[in-house]
Amino acid sequence: MPEGIAIIGTAPEVVRNRDSEFPYRHDSYFYYLTGFAEPMSTLVLIAGDTPAGDKALLFCREKNFEREIWDGYRYGPEVAREAFGFDEAYGVSELDARLPALFAGRKAIFSLLGQSEAADEQLRRWLDALRMKSRAGVTEPSSQHDLTALIDKMHLVKDAGEIATMRRAAQISAEAHKRAMRICKPGLREYHLEAELLHAFRQAGSQSVAYNSIVAAGPNACVLHYRAGDVELRAGDLCLIDAGCELNRATPPTSPAPSP
Repeated sequence: MPEGIAIIGTAPEVVRNRDSEFPYRHDSYFYYLTGFAEPMSTLVLIAGDTPAGDKALLFCREKNFEREIWDGYRYGPEVAREAFGFDEAYGVSELDARLPALFAGRKAIFSLLGQSEAADEQLRRWLDALRMKSRAGVTEPSSQHDLTALIDKMHLVKDAGEIATMRRAAQISAEAHKRAMRICKPGLREYHLEAELLHAFRQAGSQSVAYNSIVAAGPNACVLHYRAGDVELRAGDLCLIDAGCELNRATPPTSPAPSP
């Protein structure tokens, strides 16, 4: 009998204003398990689904050449399955139709409970759709479990690739700090040093900052999570710099978006 099923969605895109979104950042748990960085994606892990063992399914954005002209390349289900090693991959538009059937007969559901109101509501809808078939003998999972603690334990063990990535990220971050210290002088402003950090991160291949950089001058250096403002650096003042870069593990190369 099939055992459990795990559902892990990535982070949603967030609109900044009008048709412009904030820079996209995938969900860390989802990316840790998939290496897939596109939005609107969901990972489904099924335990004991076949005689051969477990199964990993990806639901992602379908190919859409018109949108790719505006937003950039999309893998699409077929290429994503081959490039990232999933057993099966489908368009995200099929998620609602396929999930209730995948739940049927499972003993337990695992998900990131309580982290997203929208995701929790989506899970409830899938279970409701399954319950509608109970008179036909279809059974729903008898228990739900939070995946967070399980994945956190997995994070404690690093393979050689992860260790190499962490060392490279630390090296980039250290060089960025030294760059900011070299340029630091009275008359500059906090945002000048922040710009030097970001320049060093991106120049070295980092995708982004690992957390909001802290660049604080004078009294601002006493504010624990201060973010760089326009305060001028003055002689004799303490200047605090705390920053780190995000360096994701390598992913398969992407093709260029089609030309307009």
